[in-house]
Amino acid sequence: MDLAGHIVREIDRYWADEVNILGYWQDGPATVWVVYRRTIDPAVVLGRRLAFNSKAADGTIEGFARDVAINMAEPIGRATSRPDQHGVVWVGVPMDRRIPDPPNEVLQFLRNDEPS
Repeated sequence: MDLAGHIVREIDRYWADEVNILGYWQDGPATVWVVYRRTIDPAVVLGRRLAFNSKAADGTIEGFARDVAINMAEPIGRATSRPDQHGVVWVGVPMDRRIPDPPNEVLQFLRNDEPS
């Protein structure tokens, strides 16, 4: 299952003007961590843990990816959020779950990336 690939394709297809994916990495066969920036708040780097299950959306990975892409483009609203030491604001990660330390290639990109 290429969950990240499906999500990236949906972002590129429908939300490329609103969402810029800065990096991602798999955390098991059906879970991916995504770090991204949105044009509505370009100074903020957001991160999410996205876990597919067959009860989400229409039960397909494609439907899940479409829903995730829409959610990434929208404001975070009242979702739980907390920043990490790298400046990523993690959205929807429960307080009892450890936020990740992004892989070196994502950290390097964040260090070199400037909001547009």
